[in-house]
Amino acid sequence: MRKSKPVDELTIEDLKENPIWEWAFDEEENEEQDETWVRPSETKNFTEELNGSIVLGELTTNNGDKFPMMCSLDIEDDEVSISSVVFYSDKQDEYYALEDMVKKIDLPLSINISLTINGKSQSLRFSANKVDIYKNDIKTNLN
Repeated sequence: MRKSKPVDELTIEDLKENPIWEWAFDEEENEEQDETWVRPSETKNFTEELNGSIVLGELTTNNGDKFPMMCSLDIEDDEVSISSVVFYSDKQDEYYALEDMVKKIDLPLSINISLTINGKSQSLRFSANKVDIYKNDIKTNLN
């Protein structure tokens, strides 16, 4: 039995154990579950079939502060985009949605995600400024 849970209960520790969490749409027949539940993927290899799944990364602000983060990842051809970025602050022991904190973070920021994509170990690097975050349009290339 896989350990499905509501997406708002997903933690950085969950993602450290399982680097890809996919939406559990096929489990909605379970009475307590709905479309907001996720489960660990059976694979550690991200492919286009897993688009929209949640992955682990690291967010670094312009002043060098680093935070573990999670986000939704999408791949189309050689372009990679992320959305719904949520980062964790050890100091406050709190999760924050990036778009809610844009005025309080020292921008621009960088995001690094290390993941196996299409069978190849990848280190994705994203750069984001205020406009990227407000438009929810943070992109990079696979190559």
